[in-house]
Amino acid sequence: MNRVTRSPSSPSRWCRVILTLALVAGALLIAGVPSAAQDPCTFVRGNLVDKDGATVVVDLNDAVGILAFLFLNGSVPNCLDAADVNDNGLVELSDYTYVVNFFFNGGPPPPAPYPPPGVDPTPGVVTVPAERDTRFVFKLGTGAGVANNTGISIPVTLSNEVPITGLTMVFQYSPQLIRVDELITEENTILSAQSAEYIIAEARNSHGMAFISALKDFATPFWFHDGSDPTIPAGQDQVVALLKCGIPIVAPKGFAPLTFTDGLRVPNLGTPPTSPELHNLVMLGPTCLRPVLASGGGIDIRRGFIRGDANMDHGVDISDPVFLLNYIFQGKTKPACMDAADANNDTRLDISDAIWLLNYSFQGGPQPSEPFPQPGVDPSDDGRGSMGCTADHN
Repeated sequence: MNRVTRSPSSPSRWCRVILTLALVAGALLIAGVPSAAQDPCTFVRGNLVDKDGATVVVDLNDAVGILAFLFLNGSVPNCLDAADVNDNGLVELSDYTYVVNFFFNGGPPPPAPYPPPGVDPTPGVVTVPAERDTRFVFKLGTGAGVANNTGISIPVTLSNEVPITGLTMVFQYSPQLIRVDELITEENTILSAQSAEYIIAEARNSHGMAFISALKDFATPFWFHDGSDPTIPAGQDQVVALLKCGIPIVAPKGFAPLTFTDGLRVPNLGTPPTSPELHNLVMLGPTCLRPVLASGGGIDIRRGFIRGDANMDHGVDISDPVFLLNYIFQGKTKPACMDAADANNDTRLDISDAIWLLNYSFQGGPQPSEPFPQPGVDPSDDGRGSMGCTADHN
């Protein structure tokens, strides 16, 4: 699990954020999970944290309450429609930015019912375009490993033709095949390069899901009076995060997909509809759009081998070149894993492999290339293909 909130460039804005978080934490602790109102669908749009009888004020406390509900185990609103501040039919990150635009920048107030309470005039209507906007592409990379491997790196990337103020990514995987041990966002990513002020990234391996949410500017995610740019710039295949994954020891061979999926619910606040539902979105100010979700991400779970272990006895010694020479010149037992027998990694099995092993064992020559001395997969990924294995060291 990984959660990161980065420091903003402006100390005064950071002070506002800290104060706001403190206020919202206090309000949530006092209120707890809101009790059901007489009519749970009578609400003031944008009002999440005011107690019954208090003066209704929609401000940054409510905005942070939305983030807490979505990503931080925060309280469930009396009515989810209250958290849908921009009335687009979804509770998501742009509801936060809508409140901030209203609160800081003189943007439009929340749609009805506001300021007097009422019922939703557009129940069940989703106005976020269903069509994927081809200017934006989310992509999950690929990796390879063997059962019980750890530290397999999978990049999560963004391609955007125009700048964006923020994003939410959510994807799923089989916990029987993949384990996400860490989501790295603070090193060598576009978010770290841009000093993004709000980043939260978390994996729920028990449920096979993970999410990443980020805003370039936490307190004022719009053009501010100091001229600072609150956007993540346009770019191609910009790394948003790096997944460090492991493969369970019981995982079978084959391809284990990682898949961007809309509508996954965060398993921390009970059952639907109270558990937050997350969607893959990019933020442009107080609005959001659906990006193209590239397929093909995942981990290729392969047979593991030790390079040079031609006879598959879990080690490299004189018996391996002898085994190779008997196969090459006398037609004896074929290696069960040709990749392991390819000691010099030239994708051919010939006398040069036996010479390589003899040179290593008796003349202090170079050792076989990876995977060596522990079982693994060929890390070179040089496009020359695999010679094949019908057995492995797993």
